Amino acid sequence: MRSNNYKSVLKHAGLAATVLLLASGAAFGQVSLTAGPTTATLPDGAAVPMWGYTCGAAVTGNIGTCTALNPAVQAGTAPAGTWSPVVITVPTGQNLTINLTNSLTFAGGSIPTSLVIVGQLGGGLGTGATSTASPDHTNAQPLTWPIAGDAAGTPVTGVGTPPVQGTRVQSFSTEVPAGATVVSLTWTAPRPGTYLIESGTHPSIQGPMGLYGILVVTDTTTTPATAYPAVGTTAAVTYNADIPLLLSEIDPVQNAAVQAAVGKTGFSETKVWSGLYGGCGNPLNADGTSNSTYQT
Repeated sequence: MRSNNYKSVLKHAGLAATVLLLASGAAFGQVSLTAGPTTATLPDGAAVPMWGYTCGAAVTGNIGTCTALNPAVQAGTAPAGTWSPVVITVPTGQNLTINLTNSLTFAGGSIPTSLVIVGQLGGGLGTGATSTASPDHTNAQPLTWPIAGDAAGTPVTGVGTPPVQGTRVQSFSTEVPAGATVVSLTWTAPRPGTYLIESGTHPSIQGPMGLYGILVVTDTTTTPATAYPAVGTTAAVTYNADIPLLLSEIDPVQNAAVQAAVGKTGFSETKVWSGLYGGCGNPLNADGTSNSTYQT
């Protein structure tokens, strides 16, 4: 009995080893991205500070690809550090893993980031969000929050205290801190289609700064370069090339303001703008001296 049991265990162990060997040889979609500061040169020759993604070295056995959308950056003819969105291409039916490194480190400190593929669950979206406490509203002025001040029908006086505010989302998906640590983000078998990749951390800042790209998930069940297959005597409708196109805009003034802010000590993406004396939106203190926290 013991001998038979031992043989059975060996058979199961051998089967498990075979499965593991087969799994190790299976295809997978994996790319590496680094988020960091860069520069874009506009048609008028002006250089605009940007943040962008760059592709890492290809992984052995990987069936996914990552390249710059700008052909000049692809070919290596563009100046070093030229900004370009990235294009990631993977076939459907495979999990996609993006190994993200955050190099958004500036004189004023480091900035976290994250990744969101619009229309696809994964990468911590919905499960790995990071939130920050709401700013203090206890000294809200009546005209800003009248309902929290005086009773209905009475003159507005003093200050009002609004209800306790909930936390504010900082990152919609798994947050990646700045530094050398690589964080692996996974999406389970994305469906065929073309998707927008963008930062899920303070998108109103990191999006316009250039942290976006394209994900193309190809359909392995169809014939490449065929829009419509042949039906009866009707020939197939084919095409010569499939080219991803990304429309975006760049605001040089906004990007320059962000780049200047992150270079100042004490900069915080979560700080509430204030135009009052001493606030981050006012260059002066109440006594007329220069405000060191201006634009931080």
